[in-house]
Amino acid sequence: MKPPADNSKGFAMKRIIPVATAIAAATALTLAGCAGGGGTSSDEKIMIGGIAGTTGAYGAVGIAVINGTQMAVDEINEAGGIDGRQIEFVWDDDAADATKSSQLFQQFVSDGAVAILGSPDTGPTTAALGDQMQIPVLGAVDDGGLTVYPNGPDEPPFAWTFSTSLNTFAWGGKLAEWSIDNCPNGLAMLHDPTTYGLGGLAGFEMVFEETGHDFAYVESITENWGSGATVNLDAEIQKIVDSGASCVEVWLTPGDEAAFMQEIASLGIDDLIVLGNDVTNADATFTDLAGPEGNGMISALLTSDVYPNDRLLEWQQQYRDLFDGLEPGPFAELSYDAVYILKQVIEDADGKTDPESIRAGLNELTDFEGLTGSLSFTEQIHTTINKEQLTMVQWNYETKKWEPIE
Repeated sequence: MKPPADNSKGFAMKRIIPVATAIAAATALTLAGCAGGGGTSSDEKIMIGGIAGTTGAYGAVGIAVINGTQMAVDEINEAGGIDGRQIEFVWDDDAADATKSSQLFQQFVSDGAVAILGSPDTGPTTAALGDQMQIPVLGAVDDGGLTVYPNGPDEPPFAWTFSTSLNTFAWGGKLAEWSIDNCPNGLAMLHDPTTYGLGGLAGFEMVFEETGHDFAYVESITENWGSGATVNLDAEIQKIVDSGASCVEVWLTPGDEAAFMQEIASLGIDDLIVLGNDVTNADATFTDLAGPEGNGMISALLTSDVYPNDRLLEWQQQYRDLFDGLEPGPFAELSYDAVYILKQVIEDADGKTDPESIRAGLNELTDFEGLTGSLSFTEQIHTTINKEQLTMVQWNYETKKWEPIE
């Protein structure tokens, strides 16, 4: 089932389900009698399940995930499949809902899926279910970070989840390093209270603890993920100004980041350096909403996207041609990589597709050359993107480009 190309510019935001909520939802459905078998495929085809929010406020990210996955599946099948077996890719829209995500996961496993790709919206749910049902979960699993390491970055990850997704730990760490060198009066931070915001906070804290730095001011902001409505940040802006911080990290939705930039412009605050996060530049949502006031926003991008090689440039053009001019982005790229990683792991296992063989192969994946760089997993490292793979960038409204600043 191939997704339609979607050129809409809806809010490409991600509602991150708290881990406790995800596990509760998954457990309730499992205990209700949903299938939890081994997920082996037929002799003819290898079934892979895909879960992503492709409609509503989160549709742009989900569409990119499905499109990137479908590109890889079609290429592999046209080239003869995996050890002569075709891939059957079945996917559905979870509408960024943990309960629906749980139902889809268990249905796909019951139908014979050997692995689940996703979800960029309900990653804590799919990660929890992967461990419960012992089914490999990979690709765009939320924003990595606390979704994959629910007990913190120094603790073991979910044993069955392998994220090629953007990683809040990596973005937080990279931005923290930049702030130490460029924010002489310190950094303030606003973050949302989900795994998305807390993962970014953890990335900053890891670097600050290593270097003896601290925040000038930090506050958690509850946002409206469902409607995309922005929150009023006037009180927080005043607290940031009062803190004397040179910079502020706004780890919020692209809509609230845009509103923040517009509000400080209306207040005449022109000496505050604003930093974004991993989804600020994942697509055009922030830049479209912020308009001219978005100029100067600082974030980080995959170095492979800042300085694309010929292979990536060719792939990006193929993506545009296939999907009616839709611009590719990191979520499409990393999902494409995930399918080829799965292919390599199955081939290295002499065609075995049982869950344990796939999991063991993923734990031993080393220097896989993907669109998004050289990717590896170990038993402790279950996120492929690290801060060394990122380049600091700044939005230039005039050129309409994220330009490197290092």
